[in-house]
Amino acid sequence: MKKVAIAAMSLTAALISTASAQGTAYVRVVHAVSDAPNVDVYVDGTRTVANAPFKAVTTYGNVPAGKHNVVITAAGNKNAVVFKGDVDLTAGTYYTVAAVGYLKNIKPKIFTATSMNMDKGKAQVNVYHLAPDGPRVQALAVDMNNAGVLPMGVAYGNKATVNVNPMGVNLDIVPFGKTTPVVKNLSGINVAGGKSYSVFAVGTLGGKTFDLVATEDKLVADSMMKK
Repeated sequence: MKKVAIAAMSLTAALISTASAQGTAYVRVVHAVSDAPNVDVYVDGTRTVANAPFKAVTTYGNVPAGKHNVVITAAGNKNAVVFKGDVDLTAGTYYTVAAVGYLKNIKPKIFTATSMNMDKGKAQVNVYHLAPDGPRVQALAVDMNNAGVLPMGVAYGNKATVNVNPMGVNLDIVPFGKTTPVVKNLSGINVAGGKSYSVFAVGTLGGKTFDLVATEDKLVADSMMKK
């Protein structure tokens, strides 16, 4: 993950502040259901996410604050509705809207944050447990004598946030309170100070689709507009 210049960070912060004052929320979408098809997402009748496959994570996009109708359908088939409901968005808030569970009972899980990380000395890492048959898990820092990173672990349907020193990531995901078995290893990622990152545990252990999806949290203007 590339470092971003301080000037660019300042500009992003200014844009976020201005958008908040104008009544804007920020939304991203996560497809965490391994047995579901690619999906389209409609907000107030407008398709804002097109043909998103399992494990897709969009960037944050600006959406007017207030109540919106959200419909998730099979990609390319507006009549194949897998979810329909209303969401109420608050200005200045970051929303992660994840499709979770199994196709037979797919539902949205919504997580919120009031900002992204601006502490230049620390990297913020958000861990989302979206694997329905997964146990409460812990992340062990392999290069730090398997020290536990998440004080209380994280259970299905929940999120944990930790601030860490900039580093190269090498984590073993294990059942909480244990060191084995290693459910999944996450490595080869560098996290930088002043940035926010997310790790999504998705899929199922029983279906052998469990995986970790790591992203840098980014706000991209108009990314949630018409597709």
